[in-house]
Amino acid sequence: MKPEMLLSAVIAMCTLAYTIINWKQLIESRKTRKQKITPCIIAYLKSTEDHKSLALHIKNIGEGLAQNVKIKTIKDYNCFDDESLKLSNKGIFQNGFNVFPPQYELKFYITEATKLQSNTADDYVEIEINYERIDGKTYSNIYKLLFNQITGQNYSKPPETFMGQIPYYLSEIDKKLKIISIIDKTPKVKN
Repeated sequence: MKPEMLLSAVIAMCTLAYTIINWKQLIESRKTRKQKITPCIIAYLKSTEDHKSLALHIKNIGEGLAQNVKIKTIKDYNCFDDESLKLSNKGIFQNGFNVFPPQYELKFYITEATKLQSNTADDYVEIEINYERIDGKTYSNIYKLLFNQITGQNYSKPPETFMGQIPYYLSEIDKKLKIISIIDKTPKVKN
């Protein structure tokens, strides 16, 4: 084999390899661009910092903006056992959201934690979330959120987060001040 043919074969293989690598980079670049504009709205249950209430969270964990967000309640729930506080009567459930930015979150307080201990498998919220990406692609997810799955979780006292610790310690200070004020009001016996 002549050196020129060998050199031509090596150059052809290098060009082919370079073309394949560039093609893979192009595909990856397209995926990255789509990821940057793709929203991902999820629903989940979480107890409040003081673990006295249960809240339904709806959050856009994607990197893109969600548009025309509609949430339909498949199984509704009376918040805090009040017929007038149906989940389906809340703002986004009735009116939707035109714009739901990345990392935006809504919270709906739905029941007291003491009620969770007596909840059965029938106690749940089921919702359907529909939304669009900025280029018009639509997404739809159904979430069945069982209350009994959140019970029995451990939590620390004081709470782990600084935002949870603030009300905890203020409450502790308030208790101490009440004790001090009771002691100050008691009549003093003179010897």
